[in-house]
Order: sequence, then structure tokens, then C-alpha cells
Amino acid sequence: MLIDRYITKAQANSFLIVFVSLAGLTFVVDAFNNIEEFIAHAPDGGGLWKVLGRYYGYRLISFFDATSGVIALASAMFALSWLERHNELTALLAAGVTRWRIARPAIVFAGCVALVAATNRELVLPNIRQTLERNAQDLGGAAWQPFEARYDHRTEILYRGRQWRRSDQLILDPSLLLPPSMAGFSAQVDAAEALWLAADADHPAGYLLRTVSEPAAIDTIPSLTLGGVPVIYTHLEHPWLAPGACFIASDVSFEQLVGSSNWSLYSSTPELVRAIGNPAIGVTADVPLRVHARIVQPFLDLSLAILGLPLVVGPSRKGVFVAVGLSVVLTAVFLLTTLACHALATSYVLSPSLGAWLPVILLAPLAAWKAQPMWQ
Repeated sequence: MLIDRYITKAQANSFLIVFVSLAGLTFVVDAFNNIEEFIAHAPDGGGLWKVLGRYYGYRLISFFDATSGVIALASAMFALSWLERHNELTALLAAGVTRWRIARPAIVFAGCVALVAATNRELVLPNIRQTLERNAQDLGGAAWQPFEARYDHRTEILYRGRQWRRSDQLILDPSLLLPPSMAGFSAQVDAAEALWLAADADHPAGYLLRTVSEPAAIDTIPSLTLGGVPVIYTHLEHPWLAPGACFIASDVSFEQLVGSSNWSLYSSTPELVRAIGNPAIGVTADVPLRVHARIVQPFLDLSLAILGLPLVVGPSRKGVFVAVGLSVVLTAVFLLTTLACHALATSYVLSPSLGAWLPVILLAPLAAWKAQPMWQ
């Protein structure tokens, strides 16, 4: 137990130092590049330091998710290399302590970090996803972004527009192209703006179009249903709608419609599974790939740690600087292998499941083989 506490404490200190150093360096460079935006937002955000603290505080959580596995390996390397540098590792081996016994606390620590990172991905990041979407140029969420056309695959409506704004989930100058099955209603629906509304007692989730210009007499047109399910609501049959407005039901959320890059990255696994089962979204291969990758990630983090530990505590262990250099190369190869498999999956060369699991299939046996001398 004394050995476990000693090594775990050393690794925890190393993890904290490496994490703070990397995050600090990254955030200082980013803050320097965007300092004008932070200063401009400071009066509305309660001061410059509050703006910086709030902005990078949330990103610190995201940074942990992206780097926890690599930093866990780096902290193990530093902690065990510190033992080697002060000849403590030699003393432990001379006292009959096995290499596995020395490496075990580092492996357990890496496993705990992997579990914390998995919990962070499932419980914390989904709740701060919208905050993480705001970059330094859109701290208040009020900046207009260009809108790219997107399909609702359930209704086959093509959503077009000029710009969108995150703060109030508004689309400017929407122009919706209706499929031939809705030709009796109109060829398209044009309006001044579209607002995302969650489901309530009056309507399902969808988009409220205000100041409709096409079709011109929107208030005299009956609502449209497909297969008995209302799709387009008009003022004629739904008095809760203001004159000149209509409502279009859609299972595609605002985040998904505007093509937010973070909705799948920071969504929980149940949310991703529901998105895959939602016919309106028409997800690409990256979403099922991400679901499988969430399951695989803890195993990958452990494999990375086990691959690097023999460089320090194995029979043919290297010097401190050589071991650290080799661990950097090892990490680069590990990450490139994972990225290559994911790229093949998103390019539909491999299935999403195989693209996510292939790194484990390749690297886990390699890690077990490289760590075999530690068991002896």
C-alpha cells in the first residue's frame, strides 16, 4: 500500500502539472489572438477577467476530454522516470518488488482517469454544449452565421435561409422548398424569419415562420397533413398562430439544422443513439462512429498507458529522456492510427463500428505483448 500511495501521489502531481501547463499554454496563445474580442465583450460580461474565466473555464472541461488519455500516459512516464532518476526504481527491484507491482498503480490511475473522462463526456459536456459552441467572435451568441441548406428527411422539406443566430435560435429570410407531395399547398414557403420552438400543448417541435410572403394568402390556406400527421399549421385552423405566420413541424432540432459541429461531439451517447434512430436527421457515418468510439475510448486510453510503461519499468528500460522521447513517438503513432481508422469510416471505406474498434483490435494485443516482460 505504501508503494501504491507513493506512486499514485507522484503521478497525480505530474498529471496536474502537465495538464495545467498544456492548458495554460494553449489558452494563453488563444487569448492573445482574440484579446480584442474579449475586451469588446468585457463591459457586457462583468469585466475582462470574468469573461476570460468563464470562457476558458468551460473550455478547460473540453480540454480535459480531448487530452486526458495522453496526459495520463505522460504523467505515468514522468512519475516512474522520477523514481528511475533517483535510483528508487532500482532499490524497489532489488528489494524483490516486481515490475508489475510497480506499474500497477500507474495503470489503475490511468483507468480512473479514463472513467472520469467517460463520465465527463456523458454528463458534463452535454450540459455545457451550447456554451462551448460560442467562440471568441460570438461570445454573446448574437453574431449572425451563414446558413447552409439542410433536408428534413422525414418530410423531405429543404430548409434554406440567409443567416442564423444562436442566441434566440433564429433563421433570417428562410425559404423552404416543399417536395412534390406538398405541391397542393405551395412550391415553397418564404418568410422574414423562422424561430425554433420546442413541443408544447399546441404543437410539436418545429419552426415558426413569421411574416410569410409565399404563398401570399397564407391565412386562407388550410393546414397540411401527411399520413394523418400535421406538417404545416396555418392561422386558418390554428388561432394560436398570428396572422401572416405558419408553423412547420420538424424533428430536426435547431443545432442539427444549422449544422453545428458540436452537437454530435458534445452530445451524450443516448442523444446520439436517438439521433441515429430519427429518420428526419439522416445522420452520416460520423454519428454511429462516435457512438462506438465512446465505448472504445476507455480501452484505448488503457492500451496507450500499457504501451508506454515498459519503456520505464521494463527489463530493457531506457534513460529518462530517451523514454520520454519514445513515448512521444509512440503517442503520435497511436493517435495517427486511431485517426486513420476513423477517417476510413467517415469515408465509408470501413463500417463505423469497424472504424471505431479497429484501433483496439490492432493496439490492445500490441500493448499486451509489449507489457509481457513486466508480468515476469
